[in-house]
Amino acid sequence: MKRFVWMILLLVALPGATASAQSRGSWFFGNSLLRSKLNPAFAPKTGYASLPGAGSFSADGVSNVGLQHFIFPQGDANELFLSDAVPAETFLSQLPSRDPYLQERVESDLFGFGMKMGRDGYATLSLSVVGDGRLVLSNDLLRFAKAGSSAVQGIFEGGSAELSGYAALSAGYSHDLGALAEGLRAGVRVKLLSALGAGRFAIDRIGLQSGPEELSATLHGTGVTAGIVFQQEGKVSLTRPGLHGNGAAIDIGVSYSLPVEGPLPLSGIELSGSVCDLGGLRYSQDVSSLLLDHQFAFSGIDDFTGDNKAKFEQMANDLAAFTRVDSSEGEPFYHRLPASVHLGATARLWRDKANAGLLYYHAAGHHNLMAAGGISPFEWLNLGVN
Repeated sequence: MKRFVWMILLLVALPGATASAQSRGSWFFGNSLLRSKLNPAFAPKTGYASLPGAGSFSADGVSNVGLQHFIFPQGDANELFLSDAVPAETFLSQLPSRDPYLQERVESDLFGFGMKMGRDGYATLSLSVVGDGRLVLSNDLLRFAKAGSSAVQGIFEGGSAELSGYAALSAGYSHDLGALAEGLRAGVRVKLLSALGAGRFAIDRIGLQSGPEELSATLHGTGVTAGIVFQQEGKVSLTRPGLHGNGAAIDIGVSYSLPVEGPLPLSGIELSGSVCDLGGLRYSQDVSSLLLDHQFAFSGIDDFTGDNKAKFEQMANDLAAFTRVDSSEGEPFYHRLPASVHLGATARLWRDKANAGLLYYHAAGHHNLMAAGGISPFEWLNLGVN
């Protein structure tokens, strides 16, 4: 149990926690072709086209835990939080007030292009494959993993997991509103979504009780899938290839450029903001309902006389049945996309050859503030630090 919890947190969550700032760095570069994905008001200076398999790719990951929550310096060595050298109160005091979570999003364009429309407009069209997921672990579960046998009693939650995959056909349009206010621009992008597969599961109750001669446990969880099948022998497989539902979403954005005149290298200030992924999908095909509701009991802890091999084989079989997920035909369900909010301020330096800025980002219960600086020595090359 302890090794399992550690592997989930360290090997999955932590490598993704640094990717978020990298994919949002293009917000500050006026010559970036892809920043319109973050704000549909942004319009590239030229047209572009991306071929299948050679388009844009982005991966975001955010988490409210890091290495400092699970690795502790002890003298000349670093110890994992499960080590007896790390006091339980030291580890528990480092845990965030909210349950540790990991949220990830991956997007890859199959094709895309952008072109100017008239004097004041810019249009984009793309077909993308998107996957988003969220993993939450209970603080109570981590406390139990650290405390060990001294905490084998009580009832607590066990966390949840959610994953969704879909294809998005996106059409966007940005328009210069200089007739209303010089430097003002607004944009919108509409997305038609086709569901590829999804699953969500939550362990809402874990009960543990130990005594001098018996260990008992209860486990209850529920979930739902579309395009994923849990077989009786515990295997997980995909259903027939195809679409399992549909949906829609919209992005809206605005930008406002303030010209600055004077001897300073500052050539302008751009204020901008966007709200993306307002919408969701309804999964209606190949839907399964999941149930985990079992009890486990092992008696005779102190009695190892007789046929111990048969006793342990029976315990292994009972444990396998204890963790079996039962699947049945389910009802259609709705997946709301993790909407995001961006608010940015960018200072244009040396005739747009350099920039410095701030970007605030909020989505699905987490937020951050990023400072950035960059230079564009050539029209095709951007170098930035976030």
